[in-house]
Amino acid sequence: MISAELLTDLFAGASEDFAESSAQARLQALLDAVPLALMEFRPLDGRLLLRAANSAARRMPGLGGVRVSGADAVDVFDLLAGTNLVDQLQTVARTGMLLECRQVAREPGRLLVAWDVSARRLDNGSIVVTVRDASEAEGLRAALAAAEHALQDVRRELREQTDVFNTMESLAQTGHWRRIEDPGETVLLWSPGLCDIAGVERQEWMSPERAVSGILAEDRHVFETARERGTGADVEYRWKRPDGEIRWMRSRVRRLTAKDGMRVDMGVVQDVTDERRAAEQLREQLLFIQRIASRIPGFIYQYRLHLDGVTSVQYISDAVRDFMGVEPHEVTADHGVLSNWVLAEDLQALQRSALQSVRKLVPWQCEYRVRMPDGSIRWHMTNAIPHREADGSVISHGFTMDITDRKRAEQEIERLAFYDALTGLPNRRLLLDRLQRSLAACQRSKNLGALLFIDLDNFKDLNDTLGHDMGDQLLSQVATRLVGSVREADTVARFGGDEFVVMLDNLNPELADAAAQAETVAEKLLASLNQPFALGGQQHYSTPSIGITLFGDERLSVDELLKRADLAMYQAKAAGRNTQRFFDPDMQAAVNARSNLEADLRQGLARSELLVHYQPVVDHQARLVGAEALVRWRHPQRGMISPGDFIPLAEQTGLILPLGQYVLETACRQLQRWGQSPATAHLSISVNVSARQFRQPGFVAEVLGTLKDCQAKPQLLKLELTESLLLGDIEDTIVRMEQLKAEGVGFALDDFGTGYSSLSYLKRLPLDQIKIDQSFVRDVLSDPNDAAIVRTILALAKSLDLQVVAEGVETTGQLGFLRLHGCEGFQGYLFGRPVPVEEIDAMLDPTR
Repeated sequence: MISAELLTDLFAGASEDFAESSAQARLQALLDAVPLALMEFRPLDGRLLLRAANSAARRMPGLGGVRVSGADAVDVFDLLAGTNLVDQLQTVARTGMLLECRQVAREPGRLLVAWDVSARRLDNGSIVVTVRDASEAEGLRAALAAAEHALQDVRRELREQTDVFNTMESLAQTGHWRRIEDPGETVLLWSPGLCDIAGVERQEWMSPERAVSGILAEDRHVFETARERGTGADVEYRWKRPDGEIRWMRSRVRRLTAKDGMRVDMGVVQDVTDERRAAEQLREQLLFIQRIASRIPGFIYQYRLHLDGVTSVQYISDAVRDFMGVEPHEVTADHGVLSNWVLAEDLQALQRSALQSVRKLVPWQCEYRVRMPDGSIRWHMTNAIPHREADGSVISHGFTMDITDRKRAEQEIERLAFYDALTGLPNRRLLLDRLQRSLAACQRSKNLGALLFIDLDNFKDLNDTLGHDMGDQLLSQVATRLVGSVREADTVARFGGDEFVVMLDNLNPELADAAAQAETVAEKLLASLNQPFALGGQQHYSTPSIGITLFGDERLSVDELLKRADLAMYQAKAAGRNTQRFFDPDMQAAVNARSNLEADLRQGLARSELLVHYQPVVDHQARLVGAEALVRWRHPQRGMISPGDFIPLAEQTGLILPLGQYVLETACRQLQRWGQSPATAHLSISVNVSARQFRQPGFVAEVLGTLKDCQAKPQLLKLELTESLLLGDIEDTIVRMEQLKAEGVGFALDDFGTGYSSLSYLKRLPLDQIKIDQSFVRDVLSDPNDAAIVRTILALAKSLDLQVVAEGVETTGQLGFLRLHGCEGFQGYLFGRPVPVEEIDAMLDPTR
């Protein structure tokens, strides 16, 4: 081993001006023979410049610029630019302190360099730096850490599997035991589940005597016989728990291969008390059913399996004539005629389950389809209880009934719960379930999958211009095209609104190949959705933005996958829409957009970029009675930003407080201006107040102070509150409202019916008005439920002496329905969109 001091001395000698060039050559050759990278740097003007380097330094990968005499140390150690190595070398040159350190540089997925670096100052002020490659040591350290992490995962999974197994035993009312015998001792182990069903405290070790102490004496021989056989059929016996309760147990014993004189018996025990009771009750019920078979909606039968394997139906009720279209005597003569009516795809499962029932003597239930004589398909369900007769044959008493109506109801319930009502596609709930299953399947098969998040570009514009009916038609047509563009095994789901998700299963296990497959599908979807859509007799073009993420190569949660696909979709939109993008870790930077928007909103408030528009509110004769103040944001670069983008952000960051105060002040000033003209003095203005704004300690004083400063009439100001206020301190809410009410300020409950509305609170709140949410008004003519809700709200408001304003009125049909049922206030596109105040004034000016 060459010491650092010797290397320093050698370099010091090489730095001196020798008289003989041959001596210098010999010294340089000696330095070049050293296997360590050696470099000499001299400080100059705050930098370290390379003065000399040996052959090992020039050969070492990663030392940039080392072949250039006078190169800056920053360039020589460019791979370590993210470290403080150069600063440390500067310290050595300045103070003479010895430096010994390890420098490591990585990039995602691989190690760039791992060097052991030492530095020492020479007498002439230069420093000598030695570099030794430590990649192998660093790699071993990383491998050790990975192995320890993997071992921790295995231990955790083992604990989890043990907990799951114990839980499954408990849920199934099952337990197991092991008996290990060797010439020295006998050990009997009970599982927690077995202790639970036996009614004893959980204990792993059990004495052989106590293990059989609960078996009733008259059933002891049954258990002992089964255990002596070692491996055999199930045996059932009764067990008396310590609390005196008698339970039926079913047990199966297996003897494992003996090794070194050791004998191991294992057994599984299940509590079948409920099953025995149910079987007994059903047997009694079947006897009763036989007496009234002609009066029940179904047919009963008696099926026998003889010892020679021959089967027969000894009895079947007359109702089989109506249910299956055959005569009872035909069935008793040859029961195979019943199979002729069962659909071929259900027949094999029906026969197999029936045979297992009689062989294992377990109750049987099976659902299957039959084709009726008129060609219609009906669902039948057959139940049967088998038991062994004294002669050894097995007889089953069964009952068959028509469950077609129930099946249809179940299918409808499933459709409503797991499928989108508009498109018929799987909804978010079903998609999440399938995605969870697909993730598990990928872990087993090692195949990859892909998630394609699809958002329709400018869909809101379509709804706003052509109406929601056209929007719904577009969504239905998009769904049809998506389904037609993928494999039958793939999942196409409507995630919500104009968002769809396509899940691709069983892609190539190679990442590049799977990505190519997903990209091909995405291009196919783009091509399909770029074709014109027929909406209302006109052609309409709608383009999608598609975000893609692969899954299966790493453990990710469903939420994380959806987040990645969503981020990729927004990247596609940022790329100009009507395109697709794959998720990239760098895309996480898109999350910073929220911070940018927050900063822009703060500046927008300071720069007066926020505007207040007013949407007309009319009475039952379409006369303007007021307006709702709605904030809008005209961004200098982005243009108009939707309130749906910045209002939630304002509420989360607290900017809703200055924003809400700005809207309130603007509205009060407008009230003062309107009050100066007889034509507008009667107009009121409604201002939305968020829960966070309302609960500010000085809110009441702030409102009253604003009214006073603007010289506006409190009676013409309405504050619109949301139902989320009712989830907080209701008493404080009432006090604040009454304080403002006493000064003349009115209150409206906005979006009524969409949140939490306690009728007792509604009665106590000093409200003047409730506003019917537009989600109910939109489908009031087509959805009986929405119509019933609107009528109920109107009746409730009338009984509480409250005014009502219906929001979102877009058609004369909606207006007629609302008028018919007593609504006297309206707001919506039928009467006007949110516009600058000048347009409201123009509505009242007969000369314009």
